[in-house]
Amino acid sequence: MGRGDLIRFAAATAAALTLCASAGAAVPWRLLADGPSGGGAASTRAYVALTHSSAISQLSGELNNAATARLASVDFSRDVVVMVLGEFGCRDALIDVASIAQHGRTLAVSLVQRPPKPGTAQCMAIFETYRLLVVPKSSLARPYPTHATVSLARA
Repeated sequence: MGRGDLIRFAAATAAALTLCASAGAAVPWRLLADGPSGGGAASTRAYVALTHSSAISQLSGELNNAATARLASVDFSRDVVVMVLGEFGCRDALIDVASIAQHGRTLAVSLVQRPPKPGTAQCMAIFETYRLLVVPKSSLARPYPTHATVSLARA
């Protein structure tokens, strides 16, 4: 193996590592709103909204008036909104967003459920809750994601 072969191998390895890192790289996010949802579904799910009109059409039936008003504060020229819905009920305070990663046209939202503090009483009610997350478009690869998946793990 000559020097030229080593240089080509190093360049190919660097390119492959860059591609792998960007394919599933974690993206930053911030919480816009959360609370009980107006809907009710049997599965945890997520939606991506690239524009204000798509956010209203996809999400408004699930949100209360205050959360719908918060959508008006989002600058969709710079940000994307991800909505996560689940029947977490009283467990909702124990559910955290661990990470968001982009995989092509899909955002993968990873949730983690912390155990309650020892000796803490907790209700058992099950009802749907939501989280509105804002993701900067500058942290996403084009074409922008249009779908999202959700996974939940226990801590």
